[in-house]
Amino acid sequence: MKRSLDRKTRIALEPRKQPRQKRSSKVVDRILDAALILTREQGTKTPTTLAIAQRAGLSVGSVYQYFPNKEAILLELGRRWLSSFPEVIAKRIKVASPTNREEFRREVRKLFIDTSRIYLDNATLMPVIEAISGNADLRPIQDEYDKDIIALYAAWLQHVNPALEEKTAKRLGLVMMEVGHACRLVGLKRDRKTFDLIEDDVEAMWLALVTPYLNLD
Repeated sequence: MKRSLDRKTRIALEPRKQPRQKRSSKVVDRILDAALILTREQGTKTPTTLAIAQRAGLSVGSVYQYFPNKEAILLELGRRWLSSFPEVIAKRIKVASPTNREEFRREVRKLFIDTSRIYLDNATLMPVIEAISGNADLRPIQDEYDKDIIALYAAWLQHVNPALEEKTAKRLGLVMMEVGHACRLVGLKRDRKTFDLIEDDVEAMWLALVTPYLNLD
C-alpha cells in the first residue's frame, strides 16, 4: 500500500508560505543557499535556524516566515537535490539514439559525470536523504521522485531500443537507480579515490546489466 505523509508531519515540515513574487523567491533561495553552505562547512552537525539566518543576512523572524523549523529547511534542500536527477537523465533521451555499444557506453559515461557531480557537490546532504528514506512518514517524498527517475531510465532504454518492453525497461530502471544510489552513498563515506573507483564499478555493472537488452552491435 502506498503511504502518504500524515497531516501532522506534512504541516510540521512544509514551508509556511510559497514565494509568489520574485523578491520572495530570492529570500527563500538565500535561506536555502545559506543552509547548504553551512551543511558543507559543518559536516554532520545540523546548522541551527539562527546560524542559517545569520549566514543569509536575515533575521530569524524572516526565516520563520517561510519555514517552521530547521528540519523543514533541510527537507526542502533534500527535495531540490532529488529533483535535480530527472533533468540530467532526460538529457540522454533528447540526443540521437546510440547505434552501437561504444556510443552507448559514452552516453552512460556522460550521465555518470553529471550525476556524480550532484552527489559530490551535495555530499553533506546525504544524512538528510538517508533520513527521508528511513522515516516511514517522510519516505513518500522520495518515492515520488524515485517513480519519475525509474520511468526516465526506462524511457532512455526504450529510446535506445524501441522494441524493449516497458515492464522490462522499468525493472532495469529500478535496478539502475537503486544500485547506483546505494553504491554512491558507500563511496561518499570513504574518500574521493574510493568514490571514483566505485563509480567505475557501478558503470561496469550497469553496462553488463542493460547492454544485452539494447540490441546494439
